[in-house]
Amino acid sequence: MTDEDIMLDETNKPFITIDDVQVFVEDLPEEGQQIFGRLQRLNQKKANVTLDLEELQAGINFFSNRIVAIYNDESAPSETELDDSTEES
Repeated sequence: MTDEDIMLDETNKPFITIDDVQVFVEDLPEEGQQIFGRLQRLNQKKANVTLDLEELQAGINFFSNRIVAIYNDESAPSETELDDSTEES
């Protein structure tokens, strides 16, 4: 079952596709309706986790780039160091 299998039709009646047949949730037995609700909640949680992972990756990328920039700034010789080395030659 994929995310596309759980949809709303034009009349906004929720349905699920089972074996290529669209079954309205209201036509399912009580247990089937409860499972449908769980599937909806799980799909929403999955979407939220995906967004959280994207935000985490963006934060990791930012701090990784920042630490590289700090290292490069520290390891590059300053103008004073360059002046001192040319005077010693």
